[in-house]
Amino acid sequence: MTSENDPQPPDPPSAGAPILGGLDPLGLLDAVMTGDSGDWEPPAPEVLEPWFHGFDEFRFLDRGGMGAVYAARQKSLDRPVAIKILPPELGHDADFVERFHQEARLLARMQHPHIVTIYDFGTTAADHLFIVMEYVPGTTVAELMKKERLSALQVVEIATQVCEALEFAHDHGVIHRDIKPTNILLDDRGRARVADFGLAKLTPNHAIAKKTSTRTRVGRALGTPGYAAPEQRRAEPEVDQRADIFSLGVTLYEMLTGHLPIGVFESPSRKVGSPPALDRVILRALQERPALRYQSVAQMRRSIIPIAVKLGAPGFRRQILQRPLTAGVIVIQLLVVSWLLWERLFEKPQEMVVPTETLNVGDSTPNLRLNEDYTVIMELLTWRQAEEMDRGHEEFRLAQIESAEEQEKIQKLLVAQGMRAPVWIGGFRTASDEPFRWLDDSPVDYANWMPSHDTPPVIITEIQAKNSRTLRTSGGFTPDWIELYNPGSKPVDLTGWRLRHIVRNSGGEGRLRSLQGVSTIIEPGAYRLVYFGMLKGDSRELTMPFSLEAQGARLRWCDPRGEVIQDFRQDWPRQQTDVSMGGDENGLDWGLCREPTPGAPNAPRTSRIPEPRAEKIDEMCILMLPDFEGRWTQDIPQRKAWILVEQVR
Repeated sequence: MTSENDPQPPDPPSAGAPILGGLDPLGLLDAVMTGDSGDWEPPAPEVLEPWFHGFDEFRFLDRGGMGAVYAARQKSLDRPVAIKILPPELGHDADFVERFHQEARLLARMQHPHIVTIYDFGTTAADHLFIVMEYVPGTTVAELMKKERLSALQVVEIATQVCEALEFAHDHGVIHRDIKPTNILLDDRGRARVADFGLAKLTPNHAIAKKTSTRTRVGRALGTPGYAAPEQRRAEPEVDQRADIFSLGVTLYEMLTGHLPIGVFESPSRKVGSPPALDRVILRALQERPALRYQSVAQMRRSIIPIAVKLGAPGFRRQILQRPLTAGVIVIQLLVVSWLLWERLFEKPQEMVVPTETLNVGDSTPNLRLNEDYTVIMELLTWRQAEEMDRGHEEFRLAQIESAEEQEKIQKLLVAQGMRAPVWIGGFRTASDEPFRWLDDSPVDYANWMPSHDTPPVIITEIQAKNSRTLRTSGGFTPDWIELYNPGSKPVDLTGWRLRHIVRNSGGEGRLRSLQGVSTIIEPGAYRLVYFGMLKGDSRELTMPFSLEAQGARLRWCDPRGEVIQDFRQDWPRQQTDVSMGGDENGLDWGLCREPTPGAPNAPRTSRIPEPRAEKIDEMCILMLPDFEGRWTQDIPQRKAWILVEQVR
């Protein structure tokens, strides 16, 4: 915020364009800059300009948090840019600077027509971190909403473009965390552009943060009140792309009605007469449990497209009519036709209420009815909790699959509903030397297990949880990685091998799978790297979808059937950048490797680390994997998953 003594914004570079061309003056990095800015005075433009040799015509625009925004001209290309600088004390924090550079490099690679482009970043001679970004002529959605009520057609066109931007960002491992009307720009051609991307997860370390207001710091970490997802407001450690979906749902509601959906609220169709189909989109996006929302912005966009077509959005009609009739386009056209028929049947405005439960399993337990016999309880529960639920109800039980025909039928039902997450079924054992049985104590005669490993198994031999310069993928990314080694005499297919990343009762999990153009075979005596993050475009690499970097974390490596191969039972120490942890070719003698050797035998180790062990776990239960043709794996009862139940007749 500016005071009376602050420099006042000058006229914008182009006549008729608003200040900063619609770019929110708090800017792209505002989520980084926590606290009160009263103790820092931004440099005057004439002081700043000599530090940027390729730029001139500097003009102060605004300040917010602990940063300042300037307009300038890039001399070599004669184009306007926006430059944001941070206070010099942040440039003295080595950890913050390192993370700033990592995030800025990632954002600079995110070239997309609906994302504000990053041109450059660095540090001035006076230690100000800075970022140079695109100057967008236009306005923000927030400013437009102050002037006029947006039509449903405008809203769906903006929403689909924002979905495209978020899908691109999520594919590159970036979660926005602060979607709202002030961060959605409309350029002079009417295109939506999303700003304030990516650096929201960066915060200064304690040495810097202690100077700032705790209230502001916490508020920034959790996003903007009114728009932040419930898991953000609760400050949960793991927030994924579904938080952006919630915030986009809030933004859609506000664009239609001019109000935020707080407490008990009317549906937009009742409040302003918008299409009832938009009620269903918003309701799903605003579900409190992430598992009940759209699981990707691509899903959300596919729900909005038919509405845009019906409202007459010319861009969508043109795209569908001119695009070749591929299988994907045929599916979209069928969805459009189905939606139009549905609208004819249900034209009455709908209330914004939680869908009626389809099975009586508790007042607050959502579920998905597959058919008259099977239901998925969409609540993340341990197997023991599922067992207690089973005992408390006579009308249903945890599913017991006793034939190939039954398994195939259930698998088709799950696939038809788009189910990909593992689900508990009723099989268990309490000792590693006893067979699996069902909850009614009958034996598990039919089984559809994932394949088990050969002897000796594939093992992890090196881990780098903080990669900056050691290794770069074919797509230009510098992800964290692990190294796998096949000590056996036969090739091994890695499909279905599982890695769990355990971080203070949270973390990530991933299974290796066959991808088009990616071999999952590891030859005898060979090394193979697995990268972490959403590395779209690196089609030749094996990847896991979660982030590996964390302090106080450990790994558990399992074969497809769920047998534990290596269990790093002790949290690894504070990880240094570009320093790996490694063991010998037997997976033993672990320590820090000062010279990482991805894909090759490890360098000598220092600072010994406890060796991972492969002890058998006695108590195990059965998970069904819709993603792997409904095959089964085993896991510990403490793991949380959805539950497959069957009606008792």
